[in-house]
Amino acid sequence: LKQTLTGMRIWFMVSLIFYSYQYGWSKMGHGLHSIYSFSALGEAISFVIPVPCCRLLGRKKATIFFFGLIIVMNGLAMLNVKLTAEWNLEHLASLIGSIGGGAAYNLMFLYTGELAPTSHRGMILCLSACCAEVGSFIGPYVNLLYGTTDRRVPLTLFAGLSVLAIVALCFLPDTTGRCVPETPGDVETRP
Repeated sequence: LKQTLTGMRIWFMVSLIFYSYQYGWSKMGHGLHSIYSFSALGEAISFVIPVPCCRLLGRKKATIFFFGLIIVMNGLAMLNVKLTAEWNLEHLASLIGSIGGGAAYNLMFLYTGELAPTSHRGMILCLSACCAEVGSFIGPYVNLLYGTTDRRVPLTLFAGLSVLAIVALCFLPDTTGRCVPETPGDVETRP
């Protein structure tokens, strides 16, 4: 039960961050075609990159790595550095942060499925999806903070949520190289 509730909290946070990135690109500049093209590229990378990261680091460490990437990139996005006439460091850092958010979102499907016993996997994934949906509803509204407050407020919020997700992940076991539990009793006796 503790693992399920912890996973549900992580799902809420990763979904809020992921959908906030996905629906916030229009606020990132004036060239919508270029911004959404780079967003699509970032999305494609976020689907591909978790596989080698999982093989190299393991499930838990790879997920922590991607949340850490979100923290670092949101910190860099707070700096006022112009790169070109249309792009600044916030755009580039947000693009890389969205790759981290997308990769963490994708990894949570794998990680949750491996944490849950076979007999309860469908129910646990549905409960996690419910928490993710709540986060996905709130995420786009966080982007409204860009127009009403300093731009660093939503960036700090995303970094803070990523820190909380990393702390929550520390309470979950690593599933790399372990058998998937069949029953709830297997979860308790898993080494």
